[in-house]
Amino acid sequence: MNWRVLAKKDFLDAYRAWSLGTAAVAFVLFLAVPVYMGMSRNNTPGDADFFSAVGFVVFLVPLAALMMSYDAIAGERELGSLKLLLAQPYTRRDVVAGIAVGRTMVVGTATFIGVFAATVVFLAFGGGFPITSYVVFLVLVFLLAAAYSGASVCFSAMSPTSNRAMVTSIGLFMLTVIGWSAIPQLFRYVLNGVSTPRGGRPEWASFIDSLSPIQAYSTGIDTVVHSNGSVSSFYNTGWFAILVLIAWAVVPIALGYLKFNQAGL
Repeated sequence: MNWRVLAKKDFLDAYRAWSLGTAAVAFVLFLAVPVYMGMSRNNTPGDADFFSAVGFVVFLVPLAALMMSYDAIAGERELGSLKLLLAQPYTRRDVVAGIAVGRTMVVGTATFIGVFAATVVFLAFGGGFPITSYVVFLVLVFLLAAAYSGASVCFSAMSPTSNRAMVTSIGLFMLTVIGWSAIPQLFRYVLNGVSTPRGGRPEWASFIDSLSPIQAYSTGIDTVVHSNGSVSSFYNTGWFAILVLIAWAVVPIALGYLKFNQAGL
């Protein structure tokens, strides 16, 4: 498939341009260094929790994915190189899918380098963790990278300029990291006749909360990696969290392609 060729090209371009290397260094600094500082001051390193020590990935991965992907297609369109690319035996679907996969691999690789560096430091100080939990953690981190890379490529495919794609990507970051919990509150406010709702929080509001990629990642960490007991609702389970992350990785790419397929260059 031609999209695989474009995915490989996108990954290698990031490697040659030092984008991958720069991102990897940043992940090492923000993950391995704090782990080193924390473990060096810990009198009982065997009791330390690795997944909490690298918990900053929940913010670092989305930010890196959005910033490294927002101009993936819009930037090529502005430079005029997108027309040259489509003049070759590539379809618009190949372009969107290939670039989305390529950027996901770039962000995922940089993230794994940072996580592995933090892992070496953690183990060197005598820390430990269940290998199964570690593997699930890596899967969740990769899905988080795929979710935000796919969403950012979607905005890039839909936007005529890089600036617009950057603004929408920043908006998504702010919405999912800070403002997502306000969505069900807004619905409740409107449904209550444009007045402050009273009483307990309804079940559907908690369900909307669970659809955030950040919340889905956190749910996966709590229920699968940390195995924090039983859950009361299906949307608080690990499998549902994984489905949400997969949906965030796939659905925006499909929407971006539909818009991009109708756009003029």
